[in-house]
Amino acid sequence: MCETEIPQLEDISSFLKAKTGWRLKPVGGLLTQREFLNGLAFKIFHSTQYIRHHEEPLYTPEPDIVHELMGHAPMFAHKEFGDFS
Repeated sequence: MCETEIPQLEDISSFLKAKTGWRLKPVGGLLTQREFLNGLAFKIFHSTQYIRHHEEPLYTPEPDIVHELMGHAPMFAHKEFGDFS
């Protein structure tokens, strides 16, 4: 990947897998608590892929890709945090 490319979910997942063993798995929407927590038990973070609407860039009723990649994915690159999760 180079600086002019937009990283895809698979690219970030591959980076995390190599660094800490975590991976991102795409989902189409909200999961049950059981599904979400089961993923964490196996170092899988389920991630949505849609992006919030451009008319309200600071709000989304459900987590979107910005929330997932800026809010959660960086923490899974930290071994101690990932182990804690």
